Amino acid sequence: IILLGLIVFFMVLTLIFIKYRNIKISLSVVLTMFSEAFITLGIATLISWNLDAPSIAGIIAGIGTGVNDQIVIIDESVSKESSNLKARIKRAFFIIVGAFFTIFAAMIPLFWAGAGLLRGFALTTILGVSVGILITRPAFMEILKRLQD
Repeated sequence: IILLGLIVFFMVLTLIFIKYRNIKISLSVVLTMFSEAFITLGIATLISWNLDAPSIAGIIAGIGTGVNDQIVIIDESVSKESSNLKARIKRAFFIIVGAFFTIFAAMIPLFWAGAGLLRGFALTTILGVSVGILITRPAFMEILKRLQD
């Protein structure tokens, strides 16, 4: 599983680098992805959640959502529509918050009404996207601001 995870991180790094041609941005995405996975696993450990296959799938879904959010942030930050970086980042965060609430609303019924398998998926997905919106997205935005200075 660790080898597979490293392969995924390397593939994401390669694809982001191909798209943006900037190793600092690519490494920032992978660092944020790793941080999000680490924090989500840490929270799951703190609440003594047993990680089964659906729970791991939920973590992967959360990380995938995170990479998507980071691409939105990058695209908005390099956009030339507005000269104000703060306004572009604010627009990106608005999109990301909308996606967060959509995912959260979709997972609540799975958590409450779902059987054991769906419950694990829903919980870890909610944890992953919550970690993303509260911790890793703001950190990634700050990293991008510093890279563009």
